[in-house]
Amino acid sequence: MFLLLFGAGFFDRLVLISKPVSFDSSPGDVEPLVRVNKSAIEFPSFENSSLELVFTRHRVLRGETLSRISYKYGLSPSTLISVNSLENPEDVKSGKILIIPYIDGIRVTPLPGESPAEAAVRFGTGIGMVQLIPGSGDYFISGEYSTGSTPASFSKDVFLYPVSGRILTAYGETVDTLTGIGYESEGLDLSAGEGTPVHASKDGTVILTGNHSSYGLYVIMSHSGGWKSFYGHLSRINVAFGDKLESGMSLGLAGRSGTARSPRLYFALIHNGESVDPLDYLY
Repeated sequence: MFLLLFGAGFFDRLVLISKPVSFDSSPGDVEPLVRVNKSAIEFPSFENSSLELVFTRHRVLRGETLSRISYKYGLSPSTLISVNSLENPEDVKSGKILIIPYIDGIRVTPLPGESPAEAAVRFGTGIGMVQLIPGSGDYFISGEYSTGSTPASFSKDVFLYPVSGRILTAYGETVDTLTGIGYESEGLDLSAGEGTPVHASKDGTVILTGNHSSYGLYVIMSHSGGWKSFYGHLSRINVAFGDKLESGMSLGLAGRSGTARSPRLYFALIHNGESVDPLDYLY
């Protein structure tokens, strides 16, 4: 099914297709049962200790972007930026070894003398969500709520994620999880709670706002170099035609307007009139 979105030359076309315990004893190894009083059982205290972070390592391949790596592991890019202490896009270069946790979160330096339990209180979470990053002395606070912001140095020559959620639908041919119908997506669906602020991906000017039958409330921005960015499924628009925004400034709130089945943000990038895979340009 073909849908046309006319706006400042943004889209010429928009296509939607649609252990167990092991007892290794041998005969004769059975020992007599010994009665143990409850008062004699000691449980370890986790108030001042924390488990180490479980992670894998990824060697960056030639031409591989942070967005593609994070998508591969089902994580938010901001998690990889934080846990690996990345400061610039150039830090993600071929041969670089990245720490890949198994859940989203943020790397934090504990305050002087701060225990894991105290760090948990500071971030409003439980002690089980605080893990020690091996060999660093830093803590990893897990949870999407705690994903941090992208360093300003990333915004100079690249596009930033407008929200920090996971990718629900990737660019290109895909299959609808509800209907099983194949379709082609010219952007990304990013998970975002209702009312999550949506940020301008790069410095630019608002060239169109409106309400589309499929994409709901939307904002289109123009950027230097022949670029445009599209933000759909918004619950609220906070900008108007002609507004000039710096990278990271809020332009509206995420929602489920249009045909979205859950709160999310639809984000697309257009270069010289052609849609491109945002994963090749986002950080």
